[in-house]
Amino acid sequence: MESYIGKVVQLIYIDRKKNVSIRDVRIISVKGNQFKAYCYSAEAMRIFKTDNVVDVEISKLARKV
Repeated sequence: MESYIGKVVQLIYIDRKKNVSIRDVRIISVKGNQFKAYCYSAEAMRIFKTDNVVDVEISKLARKV
């Protein structure tokens, strides 16, 4: 995830309740197995666990920002 710091990426993510979501986020920092990101869906900062990321790619939103 460190290579994505400062970039907007699209995540496929599984939360602690086992719900799958697709989110556009801007990676702010990475520490251990977690990263802090601004989530455009929630319009707020969030902490994500790297173990729960199924897939990550540069977001189409990033091309518009």
